[in-house]
Amino acid sequence: MGTKVKSTRNRPQPAASAITERKQGGKALPYSEQYFRPLIERALDVVVVLNSDGTIRYESPSIQNVIGYKPEERQGKSIFDLIHPDDMASATSAFSQLLQNQAANVHIELRLRHKDGSWRSIEAVGQNLLDDPAVAGIAVNLRDITERKRMEEALRESEEKFRRLVEDMNDGYCVLQGSRVVFANARSAEMFGYTHDEVIGKTVKELLPPEIVSELSKMSAKRQRGEIVPQQYEISLVGKDGTMRPVELGTRVIDYTGKPALSVVIRDISERKRAQEDRQRMEQQLQLAGRLAAVGELAAGVAHELNNPLAAVQAFAQLLNDRDDLDETVRSDVETIYREAQRASKITSNMLFFARRHAPEKRLISINEVIEKALELHAYRMKVNNIDLVMELDPDLPMTMADFHQMQQVFVNIINNAEQAMTEAHGKGRLCIKTQKAGKMIQIAFTDDGLGISAENLKRLFDPFFTTKGVGKGTGLGLSICYGLVQEHGGRMSARSKPGEEATFVVEIPILSKDERTAQEAASIQVQEI
Repeated sequence: MGTKVKSTRNRPQPAASAITERKQGGKALPYSEQYFRPLIERALDVVVVLNSDGTIRYESPSIQNVIGYKPEERQGKSIFDLIHPDDMASATSAFSQLLQNQAANVHIELRLRHKDGSWRSIEAVGQNLLDDPAVAGIAVNLRDITERKRMEEALRESEEKFRRLVEDMNDGYCVLQGSRVVFANARSAEMFGYTHDEVIGKTVKELLPPEIVSELSKMSAKRQRGEIVPQQYEISLVGKDGTMRPVELGTRVIDYTGKPALSVVIRDISERKRAQEDRQRMEQQLQLAGRLAAVGELAAGVAHELNNPLAAVQAFAQLLNDRDDLDETVRSDVETIYREAQRASKITSNMLFFARRHAPEKRLISINEVIEKALELHAYRMKVNNIDLVMELDPDLPMTMADFHQMQQVFVNIINNAEQAMTEAHGKGRLCIKTQKAGKMIQIAFTDDGLGISAENLKRLFDPFFTTKGVGKGTGLGLSICYGLVQEHGGRMSARSKPGEEATFVVEIPILSKDERTAQEAASIQVQEI
């Protein structure tokens, strides 16, 4: 496979003292062999003596283990016949250097052709001993490094595969020695908010908040003391731009470049956290819906049982009030009985609404129009109570199928609660009502600047009979009824707030497609005909 050197035209030419070398060598070589040949012939490395034209004068027996040829098979032939073509230039350059400089000691790597046609990797160290009467040639020590090269190549391939694997990871990966980053993949650099070159060499203190650095230092100290520490834990990672994301760190002590190091896998768990929060929110909504359904059944039964006696009380109170023989004190008492009976009747009516005994009568409506009608009922009171109204109604808001009066009831209730909260807090206030399209939903947000709602109360806000109002000022059914009505429309109702800050109630109603509207209208007509 290699290019054979058949002439000496392009090879280095013999030095002027070549004849002297041979004469002196002929006398001294037997004496030298007496002492050194046994050592050379037992050596694992191969010793080759070359003439100044590159022909082989002597090869130790171990040459057969390297290239398969016995020493006598190659004697007198050129060493260049065995060299790989790609290594020929460096080999001839090294040989010329040896001929031109007797003090030179040349070290190169090349490939020699084996007798079976394969190539062996060789480490060669040459020395000019032409003037040495014991050698009178170019002495070359050859060492077979084929296996070492194969292992190095395998290691390079393994490292390259590992590097590609690490670089293609969705997770961040970095290696710390001491407190500095000595290796990082692109994903970890991105999480920290730096480029790859920027993140290398940075310390943990430069990349993480002080409280997290302190916690990691405690864990490191425990690990050094031999204590068991978790290999995975969660922290909040703050990027260079201030972006915060929850991550899970997986750590392990490794050997890196011959020194102890800490490998760190950084997994972004933002989606997992959001999924957990969504699941918890859904579970809370399901629990609330279950409580509403249970209390709704009870409320319906109680309301029906109370309606008849309350109707009788109102009727007899009216009859008594119509009598002419009542004095003013009795008449006042009768009017009080009638008024309180009406109040109780209104409560039972609310309980029936809460029980959702009446199917909503849906038609194509404008949510903006419903809000405007609801505000008309509050216009005077809001003016008297110094409530500033900010309207941000989307003029392009699509229409949807809903029960106009039930939606109005929901909005009136929310506005009434907001007005009362602001009046009690400041004697005035600012109410912002905003409508917008959010995906396939119409979103209506009511934000007041009252005293806000505590976290504990937020959890129970839509529970039946829960109220923060004083005795006689509320039944605790208003928001429960609103919640049920919104659910009846396939929507969602939620609230967010903090104590001492503004509170926001959000109602979301689905936008029905044309086909869905037609189906709803057809179903409504069928119900009316029945």
